[in-house]
Amino acid sequence: MSWERANSHFEALGVDVMKSKTPSLYRIEALLNALDNPQRQVPAVHISGTNGKTSTARITASILSATGLSVGSYTSPHLERICERIALNGEPISEEIFGETFEHLSPFIELVESRLDEKLTYFELLTAMFFLWAAETPVDAAVVEVGLGGRWDATNVVNAPVSVVTNVGLDHTGLLGADPVVIAKEKAGIIKPGGAAVTGERMPDVLSVLDETALGAAVPLLALARDFHLVDNNIALGGRYLSIQTAGGAVGPDGTREKGGDYSDLYLPLHGRHQGANATVALQAATLFLPAQNLSPDVVAEGFAATPGAGRMEVIKKAEAEASIVMDVAHNPAGMSVLISSLAETFPFERVCFVLGVLADKDLDGMVLEMARLKGSIVATQAHSARSIPPQEIKAAAESSGLDCMVIPDLASALAYARGATPMDDLICVTGSHYVVGEARGLLIRGQH
Repeated sequence: MSWERANSHFEALGVDVMKSKTPSLYRIEALLNALDNPQRQVPAVHISGTNGKTSTARITASILSATGLSVGSYTSPHLERICERIALNGEPISEEIFGETFEHLSPFIELVESRLDEKLTYFELLTAMFFLWAAETPVDAAVVEVGLGGRWDATNVVNAPVSVVTNVGLDHTGLLGADPVVIAKEKAGIIKPGGAAVTGERMPDVLSVLDETALGAAVPLLALARDFHLVDNNIALGGRYLSIQTAGGAVGPDGTREKGGDYSDLYLPLHGRHQGANATVALQAATLFLPAQNLSPDVVAEGFAATPGAGRMEVIKKAEAEASIVMDVAHNPAGMSVLISSLAETFPFERVCFVLGVLADKDLDGMVLEMARLKGSIVATQAHSARSIPPQEIKAAAESSGLDCMVIPDLASALAYARGATPMDDLICVTGSHYVVGEARGLLIRGQH
């Protein structure tokens, strides 16, 4: 009953991260204070950014787990089950544990909401649940992904010796704005005194914002291609082969950072050139998190090899006579641009059939414009979410970009059509939102379709 009660409570709240709330940390702080501040008990790597956060979090957690640490990770959104957001050493917690943690939290929710005379949000409650679970388990380390922005995100109460900004682009523009420099200031809000920071961002204007924030907090900021390097990033069967040069985690008596590590021929079971950058940022973050410990090539190789890749250019082959299906959660123009380039580099095909569902707050036109770089067509559909863009709007955007489009609102029917209409030498790509990919995984992987 605990699981059913917990799941029903979150479903009733709805998933909007900042639903009708003014950005603030006072609600999450009030709840965590009532719980005796479990977030202070576990050191963490805290990860913000526009794209690549979950992949970077997964790789970081996998590296730390390979050293023998017990690692709790908190990522969002989930694909199929809410339990996926909280994981121990890469494995989502069970429904039973999720329900038990919610039961422990429940009386404190009622207490704090009564004191504040307002409701806590979906994301605030989940974040508090993670910190409570991590402290009670207990775990040795945590990897915590920001939900939205950074400065006012509910996760920004975490005890984080290492902060990461993967990159900065345009997403959630209604809340964060449309200027990358302004967005960078919000995402850099997770950088705090007493730690270290890492970024994969290379745009000079944005990088200068991150540098200024780090300087103001008196923490070092290590940037990809400036302070640490992805030396080789080559395609491999089922993923990438990477060579990486990190900066050291420890600072010597003279104030200079010790030499880092050189890692060659690391296999990463994730498709796409962009995952090389994510893995490099993750390895640098892990190096800073464990400054007194050399991360041996064997440990890093083990961590990389064990990284899960659900929903990130995830390949599904249903039958020998059918086209392969690639599922990816790209949901903004920058993410779609990376996906399109990665598909072209990774897979042999003439045309792509995109099964596309998009949420209403996303830049649909920008995404479709990127998709038009490949020869193909779109099957416009939608997930079971009130925020879904009507498929007819997807059709209009697709046709204005020169792509043929068929409207099939029911996702199961859309998948069936794509599988039946796509020659085996072509490719099917399910994309546009976490919701569409999550529902498609449920239909395809569990044999429901």
